[in-house]
Amino acid sequence: MLSIITTCKNRLQHIKQTLPLMLKQSMAEVIVVDYGCEQGTADWVKEHHPAAKVVQVNDDPIFCVARARNMGATNSSRNFLCFVDADVMIHEQLGEWLWVHKDPQKFYLYPMQNANENELTGFSIVAKDHFLKVGGFDEAFKGWGGEDNDLYERLKRIGLAEGFIPRNSISAITHDSTLRQLREGSGGYETVSEALSMNHLYRLIKRDIWKITNSDIDLEIRKQLFQHIKSKNEEAKLQKQEFFEVSVNVPIDARFNRHPRSLRKLSYMTPVHRPT
Repeated sequence: MLSIITTCKNRLQHIKQTLPLMLKQSMAEVIVVDYGCEQGTADWVKEHHPAAKVVQVNDDPIFCVARARNMGATNSSRNFLCFVDADVMIHEQLGEWLWVHKDPQKFYLYPMQNANENELTGFSIVAKDHFLKVGGFDEAFKGWGGEDNDLYERLKRIGLAEGFIPRNSISAITHDSTLRQLREGSGGYETVSEALSMNHLYRLIKRDIWKITNSDIDLEIRKQLFQHIKSKNEEAKLQKQEFFEVSVNVPIDARFNRHPRSLRKLSYMTPVHRPT
């Protein structure tokens, strides 16, 4: 029924608390993706919880949660995928709940009601067929944040609606931002606000291009766009600018364009975020 997929990059202390609860879920398999974890997560899981399936990634020093979750999905064998962060505890039998409440036209999130629950944004349950139809998580995202809302937006684009699991069925282990990908060498940004702002800009550009061309951008071009945004931001910080501009050239939809080689230029002006 359900494949529970959790990813780990130096979060073994959290996995030790949350994995036993995942394994208590009926009608579910559990997949742990060890993404270059330096704490020996894969070996610990194999020794202490052999019922869990382990996927190891050793070819990428910079954590990419989107790629990690996609790899977990590739190794899943159930019809529904449940993505759970390593610091999230499951308190109810979600497989049984889904069996009773599943709707083929919905994907399921946690019904957040206040800012204290923002750490549960990354939790989702989605039919594997729908997940594959939209191409899974966007692996252009590096560092922290944004890839979950990007997926939800694309699921809505194919006609799915949001559904919600019961309140208090999951909870997050509280921790500060030092454990997130917000440090030098992580591939991310320096602060939460910077990460959210830059990743929002990337999603906005993607959305605008889709509206114009009626098609998604290839992964390699998305990676270049994501890196271009980061480079512009870093350059602006070095030059002590208040804003920076990102411009992209987009082919105009050929169905309405008599000049197929013409382009539309999109420009975005964004504030520079600096650590306070």
